[in-house]
Amino acid sequence: MDNIHSKEGYSTRLRLNEDELGQLRQMIQMQWLYRLQLLIPESVQYFDQLGIKYYHLASHLINHEEVWPKTSRVFPREAVAIIRNMNFFKTLQKMLGNIIISDEENFGWENIYWRLVRPGSSDFGSLHADKWFWDLGQYGQFLDFPHERLKVWIAIYTIAGKNGLCIVPNSHLKKDWKWHVEERSGRKKPIFDDELSGHFKCVLLPLESGQSVIFHDELLHGGAVNLAETTRVSIEFTMLIPT
Repeated sequence: MDNIHSKEGYSTRLRLNEDELGQLRQMIQMQWLYRLQLLIPESVQYFDQLGIKYYHLASHLINHEEVWPKTSRVFPREAVAIIRNMNFFKTLQKMLGNIIISDEENFGWENIYWRLVRPGSSDFGSLHADKWFWDLGQYGQFLDFPHERLKVWIAIYTIAGKNGLCIVPNSHLKKDWKWHVEERSGRKKPIFDDELSGHFKCVLLPLESGQSVIFHDELLHGGAVNLAETTRVSIEFTMLIPT
């Protein structure tokens, strides 16, 4: 993980095994389907038949943004316990030591959450550094001892080269990126001002399902237009690591 703190600012070394990937897919599918069951019971059978990978084929039946705020996509406490017991997480702990996962939504438990990006849509987040959200106080939790923050992003359903995560290599080393604040849906959001400057290169990481990215809190990153014919599904969480 040394390259997270050096020039690159990220690592793609960690990968889930097939059993872990299958279990995470099942956990997401259950939570996704349960929310649809509550909101549109008359159509839930159709979504179930399609499966989350082809969610976009029926997403016109709902208001996507209203149905899927971040709070609806945070795993319950019991699911976090299962994830913490997986081999990939144990590997993380061996490499990094004690890991606390942030509770960004103030639920009272560690927040691991998933995201949906439909083909050709604007469901993905714009370019930013996670540190900016923390600087704005949007994630609430501040530990009273020295620590660093690292983000984990895991591909659950992705097509390498067609969708996934964009990063700007080396960008965590530059400390004066320009950004401003806008309020959206009742929350402050940092908006990148240098995005059109052309002074950097955004790279779409060629990630297959089961691969992960661990990256520096100040690394510029964001989603990408989904050019595949399936819905992109990913998981992410922030690690707070005592130093």
